[in-house]
Amino acid sequence: MVIEAIKEKGADFFVMQSGNANFFYATKFRSSSMMFYIAGIDGTELLILPEMELRRSLRESRVKEIASYEMLGYEEKIKELKNPKMAIAEILVQILKEGRARKVVIPNDFPSFFAFILQKNFEVEVIDNPFTKLRAVKNSWEIAEIRENCQKIIQVFPKIIKIVQDNKKLSCEEVKNILENELWVRGLISEDTICSTGKLSADPHEVGSGKIEDHLLIDVFPRNRKGYYADFTRTVIINQNPELKEMLSAVIDAQKVAFRMLKEGVNGKDVHNAVKDELKSHGFETRKDEGFIHSTGHGIGLEVHEEPKIGDIDVELRSGMVVTVEPGLYYKNVGGVRVEDVVLIKKDGCEILTPFERFLA
Repeated sequence: MVIEAIKEKGADFFVMQSGNANFFYATKFRSSSMMFYIAGIDGTELLILPEMELRRSLRESRVKEIASYEMLGYEEKIKELKNPKMAIAEILVQILKEGRARKVVIPNDFPSFFAFILQKNFEVEVIDNPFTKLRAVKNSWEIAEIRENCQKIIQVFPKIIKIVQDNKKLSCEEVKNILENELWVRGLISEDTICSTGKLSADPHEVGSGKIEDHLLIDVFPRNRKGYYADFTRTVIINQNPELKEMLSAVIDAQKVAFRMLKEGVNGKDVHNAVKDELKSHGFETRKDEGFIHSTGHGIGLEVHEEPKIGDIDVELRSGMVVTVEPGLYYKNVGGVRVEDVVLIKKDGCEILTPFERFLA
């Protein structure tokens, strides 16, 4: 797909900087250092990085051709230019010129400093990163990583529910800390976990604070040490509240509609519209900033939100995609409810990777 993207634009090379999921996916090498990946139209690949990362990259990276800045004349250039970033930019230009580049394509998150330098020497075009689409369909190893993450969440969650049931005076912050610690000891890193209650939960991304009221919306999206995520949400009804219960029942029914539709070849937009219709059939309208105000789901992998989006755009679902299904309802005078599961798309249906009770009261 990378070579096709280069050919499509009539370019000679694709250049990408480190520090994002696409770079790791392309190279299978992670470091906080500044690195560059260069792919040629002839299928060649080159990873360039600091000398201190060279030996480790030779062991870990899938890219066969690797060179350090020092091997490419960094010390001489830094003496002349007195600017580390400019020295690295000159090395990039040098490599591309040696490859007889005329046109270079770069992803839309490419740093502007290096983009301007390249633009002075070559024709440059910004494109959507081709690795973003490649990452949408997971291989068996990636599916296993996500599946294991999901299983660990399911192992932890009954304990969290019991803690909330046994001590209703806990705060949102205390529940969040307990949950994140339980995941940590199982090798999962969880940040910005949502434990939201009351009317504040009408904001889908409200982290939550203070004493738990009639319900608790828990949304956890941890990643493992290899960088792969999971994503899981449940709404727990604490005290009798007919409105919240009715909303939660509608959301669960809407999620079931999505589950029945999901399989290879289905248009994600059709799934999203069916979810909206189901919620509407329960009497829950979406108006301005209230109701069902976000997409039905999204891909998950090296990022917690990635391709494909199951929402108001056309997208063909393919076997091997791992997505979330997370309908929700949000009203300012009541609060918000949401259920979310991770699902593996298959040829003739889907597999729920987070099987757990949905109506928690």
